[in-house]
Amino acid sequence: MYLVLLVLPSACSQCCILGLYIINLISGLLLADVAINLHESSECEVPSSFKDFVDATTKDKTAGTLTAGASLLSNSCFLAYGTVAAGPLLVDIFPGLGLNPIVGTGIFAAIICFITVTQNNTNLEKIANAIVVVVFSSFAVLLMPSLANVVDPVGAFLTPGTNPDGFSAAASAVPLLLSSLMYQNIVPSISKLLDFNRTKITIAIVVGSFIPMLMYVAWCYADIGGGLDNSIGSSAGAIAFTAFSSSALFVSSLTAVMSLAEEYESIFSKTSVKDDDEDGDCPLSNQFSIPAVAASVLPSLVVAVLCAEGGDLTGALHFNGAVIIPYLYGVLPIILYNSVRTLQPPTSSFPQRLKD
Repeated sequence: MYLVLLVLPSACSQCCILGLYIINLISGLLLADVAINLHESSECEVPSSFKDFVDATTKDKTAGTLTAGASLLSNSCFLAYGTVAAGPLLVDIFPGLGLNPIVGTGIFAAIICFITVTQNNTNLEKIANAIVVVVFSSFAVLLMPSLANVVDPVGAFLTPGTNPDGFSAAASAVPLLLSSLMYQNIVPSISKLLDFNRTKITIAIVVGSFIPMLMYVAWCYADIGGGLDNSIGSSAGAIAFTAFSSSALFVSSLTAVMSLAEEYESIFSKTSVKDDDEDGDCPLSNQFSIPAVAASVLPSLVVAVLCAEGGDLTGALHFNGAVIIPYLYGVLPIILYNSVRTLQPPTSSFPQRLKD
């Protein structure tokens, strides 16, 4: 969200964003259906990692490993971008502390690690929800005056674009949009938190993904109409912009770490789920381990530190949107949806079949 709102208003049209929203919505609903069906066909909770999804549906460990690698790389791109952007932001917010971007980057990563390790999934959800409230509130404070400052509302809405080569501009922007509009990595976690209730999950995905899309369109509209600069230039606008930038970067990075930790927990455990007792119960840990969180944060932190003083990681997001996301959230959901429909009711323990 943070990247799209700062970079893309002059590069993309509202129709492009709307089209990608519909594609992402279908992808998210397919993944939710996979999670629900796996839950209904098993005796255990369904882990929230794409490796486990692929292992359970395709019975192909190689495919699961490749998918886990793609998921790790994708989320690491987001985390590295968020971490490297957070360093200079902390320097600007707290000028009296004498921080430099590298120290700011390290502090930001340490805060993310501490919260992820010390809080269980339920508390992490509450923290994320509270920060999202700050995101929406600060965005509203920033956007409302911007919309009022638009000189020609109809002309701004109908503006075709600022690039003379519209097709080339769209082709360049779509990978970045795909990266920034991505939310499917948290669909398994959402399904688990909503107790695999199909109605609640569908509403959460449809409404939850529609609101950011609406925010993108409104931001583009205000920027093209010339009202955005006037709004940010005010003192209230500057405070709202800082609050929005900080909260958006934090919640994006937090969810990226949670997604990465889910994958690493699965990899470190060697199996997707474990049948530890004779009653067939296989409880999953409700809190991430230190090794999983460390493995999630350290690679991105190293990249962020190296790029903290002037490095640009936008290219990593372009690569993510052009190569990784079309597989993870385009091809893979269709494969998993078709595969999970073929699963037969278990004759023995579901986790035992995975283990075998």
